[in-house]
Amino acid sequence: MFGYLARTLPVIVRASLHRDGSLVSRLRRRVRLSEIDPNIHMNQAAFAMVTEYGRTDWAIRSRAWARWRGAGVKPVVAEQRIVYRRELRAGTRYVIDTRATAVDGRLLCLEGLMIVGDRVHARNDVKLIFIGPRGVLSADELAPQCEGLLAPPLAVEDWRVVDG
Repeated sequence: MFGYLARTLPVIVRASLHRDGSLVSRLRRRVRLSEIDPNIHMNQAAFAMVTEYGRTDWAIRSRAWARWRGAGVKPVVAEQRIVYRRELRAGTRYVIDTRATAVDGRLLCLEGLMIVGDRVHARNDVKLIFIGPRGVLSADELAPQCEGLLAPPLAVEDWRVVDG
């Protein structure tokens, strides 16, 4: 837990300084040596870790985190799917584009794209379920928690960003 907090704290601090209500997070990063594997590219598990930074940044900047904490609800990853399209080699600069794109019943759907230039290197689709004081929120209880937080998905064709 402490390692996670130490890695995530800089993201939390920067996002807290820029709580502008933005519905899209665009974190700029570089592949670190601690994230690579013997093939000198980002390890598959590191993709999940760094897209968590994007979700953290999004939740704070969009003010969703403050809303949820005020309501006494906690988001928990219920499902995650990562598609690896291109490798990210050590030292490569990339952007993590994160946005909430839909509500599916009791789940909030987030899209995280790892982009270099206009090329998408990986896509992380995550569904969050929310736990409140009385347990998992129903679809009706979740709706007000997600109101005003959705953004259209980033336009991507053939693994390239076409606008944005």
